Amino acid sequence: MPYAEVAVDAPAGRVTYTYGVPDGISVGPGNLVWVPFGSRMVRGVVVDVTAQSSVENTRPVGSVSPAVALTRDQLDVAAYISSRYLCSPFSAIALFLPPGTERQPQTVYRLARESGLSGPELTEIESALLQRVRERGSLAPESLKRGEDVQAAIASLVEKGVLVRQELPRERRARIPTFFIVSLPADSTVTAPENALPRKAPGIRQAKVLQYLRSHGGTASSEELRAAADATPAVLRSMESRGLIRLEEHRAWRTTLAAAPASPASVPVLTGDQERALAAVTQSLDAETFSEQLLFGVTGSGKTEVYLRAAAHALRRNRQVVCLVPEIALASQTVERFVSRFPARVALLHSGLTAGQLSDEWERVQGGDADVVVGPRSALFAPLSRPGLIVMDEEHEWTYKQDDAAPRYHAREVAREMARRAGAVLLLGSATPDVETFHRAASGDIGLLHLPDRIPGSLGLPAVEIVDMRDELRDGNTSLFSRSLHSAIEETLSRGEQALLFLNRRGTATLVQCRHCGYAFACPRCSVSLAYHSVRARLVCHRCGYATRVPEECPRCRSRSIRFLGVGTQLVEDQVRQSFPGARVVRWDSDVPARERGGSSLQDAVRGGKVDVVVGTQMVAKGHDFPGVTLVGVISADVGLAIPDYRSSERAFQLISQSSGRAGRGVQPGRVVVQTYEPDNYVIQSAAAHDYRAFYIEEIRYRRQTGYPPFSSMVRLLYSHYDEGRCRREVERVHGILEGRIASTDVRITGPAPAFVRRLRGRYRWHLTLRGSKPVDVLAGVHFPRGWVVDVDPVSVA
Repeated sequence: MPYAEVAVDAPAGRVTYTYGVPDGISVGPGNLVWVPFGSRMVRGVVVDVTAQSSVENTRPVGSVSPAVALTRDQLDVAAYISSRYLCSPFSAIALFLPPGTERQPQTVYRLARESGLSGPELTEIESALLQRVRERGSLAPESLKRGEDVQAAIASLVEKGVLVRQELPRERRARIPTFFIVSLPADSTVTAPENALPRKAPGIRQAKVLQYLRSHGGTASSEELRAAADATPAVLRSMESRGLIRLEEHRAWRTTLAAAPASPASVPVLTGDQERALAAVTQSLDAETFSEQLLFGVTGSGKTEVYLRAAAHALRRNRQVVCLVPEIALASQTVERFVSRFPARVALLHSGLTAGQLSDEWERVQGGDADVVVGPRSALFAPLSRPGLIVMDEEHEWTYKQDDAAPRYHAREVAREMARRAGAVLLLGSATPDVETFHRAASGDIGLLHLPDRIPGSLGLPAVEIVDMRDELRDGNTSLFSRSLHSAIEETLSRGEQALLFLNRRGTATLVQCRHCGYAFACPRCSVSLAYHSVRARLVCHRCGYATRVPEECPRCRSRSIRFLGVGTQLVEDQVRQSFPGARVVRWDSDVPARERGGSSLQDAVRGGKVDVVVGTQMVAKGHDFPGVTLVGVISADVGLAIPDYRSSERAFQLISQSSGRAGRGVQPGRVVVQTYEPDNYVIQSAAAHDYRAFYIEEIRYRRQTGYPPFSSMVRLLYSHYDEGRCRREVERVHGILEGRIASTDVRITGPAPAFVRRLRGRYRWHLTLRGSKPVDVLAGVHFPRGWVVDVDPVSVA
């Protein structure tokens, strides 16, 4: 009997398990299977098939899903993810599984034995349930009305040994839509004349169908006939059975932006810098060997055009292309560019699609109908068989790191491994590269391609003015807007141009406090202050979503002197409307419904000139191209600088630089006003000068002195529990284990200590940080019970 090594979908599935393969079942590496695990049936993926078992007793594979067969390369990349990010093999493999395979098994209850239990031994509900099982053979809980009495009755029958619980495989694939091509029979003599059909409703509709077909060349789609003759599928099938028409079924693809019609775009002439960058990429594509390049170009320098030309070259060589973007909101804009250049060849993959759309796009890629894939980090796992180019636009964005669930991978590292195995090119693009990426380029580990200037026809980088808000206060200006920014907005609106005001904080006030005793309103579940949202008239926790009404008095001293401190985007929006009453203002942050900011409605409104002022968070600073925006105001450049995280300066620089880069991308010159209380900070000065290298020199000096990445690797170990004492003791226990393991290494441990957000969603949080050349090796074989999060290469340690 052959044996299958299976990565199972279970909390204890940190290793593979051996199962016997019964006669009549054929499995191979990459197959999705259902296997018994304890008392349940769980999903698993076969990673190997052997003739001998490494264990004495095995259980048999239950069933195989023939629709899933992962490749050896996919399994190898999954093994890399599991090893690097210390996650279970199945959680890494699951990244490659097609949509629809994530269904959980169906729980059913069957009769354990024919029992004589009845009457007083069973309650009325138990008797009714038992009779239902006898009649139907099994009982699915979801088929019953929910209620504690029903659940208790089922549990009682199981405890008495009357019923047994089983879990059966269940996969629910998205419905495959179809349509019909309707045509007249080849032998037209078979077709009855319209006047021979019954003069009732069905006959009248059938006559209309025949008339329409004869007047339209004898062929039409079922959709056409439904609109023209009210021909339902039942009418068409009835006509087919009588030989009046022929039906030919075709697959209908659900519409996504990738499938929308697009007019071919004109291809611009490349600058010399673009040509040199493209030549380096195409040379690597021609060599068909792994290459990693950083395309370092200022905002508006034409990085996307280099992506498009490189993609065209890869396609000519019969290789496939993946273009990753950091946000779903940016995917539509990038897809439009790719679709206009490569009509009918682009697939869009992201979580915002419906299950049917996602399934269709996945099948288009798998079937070879789409050889260009665009989307956020999950698009990296599309079923491409010949990847030749992987593009990561805005490679510095921390959204490329999955940090809310295992596996906590970084798309850049996984893309590098994929490209290495496929002999492909990994092209990283950014105006403000990740410090670690730029260090690799500066050290010669990867190629550095530079686009120092904006493309011809643009007016160069915008002029930046730094405003010291301390001077504004000394002069009596307590407004959100400095005098310089206020007058700049006035001038911009008078010229009919657009302004963008950037502040990376939501809400109206970030702190609500009692003037009398100093009590600050905080979330009861998280150790953070509640923010006031005037639109909802609520105090809201930005960590867990808790919301409550605004209190009329302080709960501590009963004073009614409640004050609202701090600034958020809602307050900025309100102030713009008050100061500039005729302006058309929109707010763009995560409080705006996803259907508006995730689609194209906000983008179209701004691009179409229907908006005068955009107020937004980091969402508007990432890659958007708004030609009408000539003024950018950074309301508070200091936001984020004080966060206790070694990346805080880098993030602040990137946000200021990226938001500034939205100005002057059209035919009118741009202007940027940066408001700050720290005008001499190197982050502010470098961003205002559009000088990434100056920032990098200061930042890399700090990283070298402190031993932070790229001069070390990091692992963050975070434990959470509802009891803080237990939380602290558990972290101290693991700290003691690790101290004995680091003695002969260069790894150092920081902590135990409370996390920056000490309590989140009711759970206390303590953490340890490991820093050294190979901190992952120190963790080999260490068991982390439930409650621990192991985050390799964290994007934040706050």
